[in-house]
Amino acid sequence: MTGPETDITQVIAGCIRQHAGSQKELLRRYAANLLSVARRYARTADDAEDILQDAYILIFKKLELYQAEKGTLISWMRKVVINTALSHYRNFRFQLEKATDVFPEMPETAPDILTQLSFEEILQLIATLPDGPRTVFNLAVFDQFAHDEIAALLQIPAGTSRSLLSRARKLLQEKILNTQKHELARI
Repeated sequence: MTGPETDITQVIAGCIRQHAGSQKELLRRYAANLLSVARRYARTADDAEDILQDAYILIFKKLELYQAEKGTLISWMRKVVINTALSHYRNFRFQLEKATDVFPEMPETAPDILTQLSFEEILQLIATLPDGPRTVFNLAVFDQFAHDEIAALLQIPAGTSRSLLSRARKLLQEKILNTQKHELARI
């Protein structure tokens, strides 16, 4: 029997035995968190749900490989979702991106505009970024991967990862400034 009081090790054991109740409990506990990860990488809400579904299929197939001594279950599952999202969008055109050592000037953003935007609004702005910059931004900022790790994951040079992150930040700041201008125009 599974429920809120069920120990996660029992849930994992049940999932490995393909017990439907345990699988449902694992979904209940972690789906919202994992969907938020998928949404950061997905182009659309439907893509995010597809990514999550594919990730859960992998999670249930590979759950016996999870090792608690190497990290928490949620961390392991988040990595599965990230890798699923990356493979979902494997056709990025990163080759078109060029590494630069000179980073463009960043527009000034009023500090209080960020406090006026909800996390959901910020995520919506991030979702409008082009695929390459959005992916690198998510990996670097939210998931705290180093540029060497991002480069290995995406099969790009580390300099391209840095350039894409810089580009994402610049585009995001421009989008925030545009949001700020629209808000001020309404007043």
